Amino acid sequence: MIILLTIYQSKAQNILTNSNNLLSLSISCPNNPQCIYSGQDLFPVTTKIINNSNQNLEIPLEAIKYFLTTSYLKNTQTGTIVGNFVPPGIFIPELLQQLTLLPAHTEIIMTGNYTKKYLKHIFNKESTNQITLYKSMIVYIHYQGSKEPIGTYKNGKFEPKRFILKAERIITKK
Repeated sequence: MIILLTIYQSKAQNILTNSNNLLSLSISCPNNPQCIYSGQDLFPVTTKIINNSNQNLEIPLEAIKYFLTTSYLKNTQTGTIVGNFVPPGIFIPELLQQLTLLPAHTEIIMTGNYTKKYLKHIFNKESTNQITLYKSMIVYIHYQGSKEPIGTYKNGKFEPKRFILKAERIITKK
């Protein structure tokens, strides 16, 4: 019975002891290292998913874009959420199967823009010159070529590991 259990578990992608460090998330402002908002029509923001490992990974990038990400702005002084809170979207299981390769020590960059009207409204409403952009996402990671995500068997049932990535970045009004 021990041999059967060993064979059964070897089919799963076992979680590495340092698996929490496989991916990280960062937010930046292109061509604007301090993220200073000076009234421009569009304020670009870049979100990076970074593979910190020595292995090629695959992630469900479309699922991350559509329903696995949360973002919001908060007043840096009070910590209260301001503006639009963008919760995770509607779950679409098929998108979890569409995997994007993320080679070892590389990153995937996603860009977005805030409009002048939106940021001006937030800064005026909050009477502050700093707001914090917060993003978090749930990521299911596959080793390249694996049909199953990284996870473990518990009580004979496979459970994929949910990696929760978080990042925040202060935007300062000039």
